[in-house]
Amino acid sequence: MSDYKIVHDAIQEADWFQTLAEQLSGAEISRLDDDVPDAVLEIASYDRPDIILLQDDNPVLVVEKTGHVPTGKNPMQRVARLVKAAEMGVPGVFFVPYAAKKHGKHSSKTNLNYRAIQALRNIEEINNTPMLIPPWPSDEDYELIHDGSEDELIGEFVRQFLNNNCQTDVPAADRIRERSQEEAERILSEYPPYKKPPKSVEIKSTDQTLSQYDGLTTDGTFQSTRDETVICNFGFQTRRTDPYIGSQFAYDYLYCRTGPTIHDRYRNLVLEIPKIDRKTWFEYHPYKPGNKTALWYACADAIILSDDVLIDFDQFRQDNQGRLDEYR
Repeated sequence: MSDYKIVHDAIQEADWFQTLAEQLSGAEISRLDDDVPDAVLEIASYDRPDIILLQDDNPVLVVEKTGHVPTGKNPMQRVARLVKAAEMGVPGVFFVPYAAKKHGKHSSKTNLNYRAIQALRNIEEINNTPMLIPPWPSDEDYELIHDGSEDELIGEFVRQFLNNNCQTDVPAADRIRERSQEEAERILSEYPPYKKPPKSVEIKSTDQTLSQYDGLTTDGTFQSTRDETVICNFGFQTRRTDPYIGSQFAYDYLYCRTGPTIHDRYRNLVLEIPKIDRKTWFEYHPYKPGNKTALWYACADAIILSDDVLIDFDQFRQDNQGRLDEYR
């Protein structure tokens, strides 16, 4: 009989996850910290998922759950919490509303950003690792359901997954994919611009990019051999991580990535942050192992600031086996 352990970032999520399947009733529950197995630390090296399920001390499933209204980049930031699991061959589940009501002065129905769906599909295909996106259902007024019935489909999947020796080829996974496809088609029919990059993301020729930005050279991680470059314009001017730091991973898999490492790209990935100068940038966002600001140096090929261009990121990067000490 397998021993299960639920590693969590917040205890309420572990309590919720444990109720999804009787097989987990006796599972050990522990917080995500430095005492967990190395493989768990590696999964959390980009960002901390809500749940990492272990079978006999081996990670077998990562779950991210959010009931937040799925506006703007907010769903995109959570892609980073699943991508490292996929790169390690561990399946992921993103339990999220596909439609929810935004409250306030301009109250309205809000759809899940389709780009988050497509990013996870690309992550699944490139890494050959299942990424499932079960919908958190809402009522006719687009208020999220909180009576327990919202967990039926994801609970069915977890139970079948455990009964199938932690393999994802179960009927509930097929149902999740069907629901996800239906919702994705609906979202695109209501907002076709999701098929294209957002206004903050441009795809330019690499030659044009090199001529446009003084200080951008090929001496570091930026490569002239890639014909095109993706430029993500992030307009913040304070100390920031979410949602930008996570969305860069989504844009990587949406518009650049061809394989399971950051070297497997057919386009460069550049972050343009024009409202911050170099001195302020390093005060706000130092490369500090153990701090989320270190992720600014984990994905992009270059960061363009108001007065400088950062290009030499290999010193900060994980190799193919990972570097746990640099990213915890």
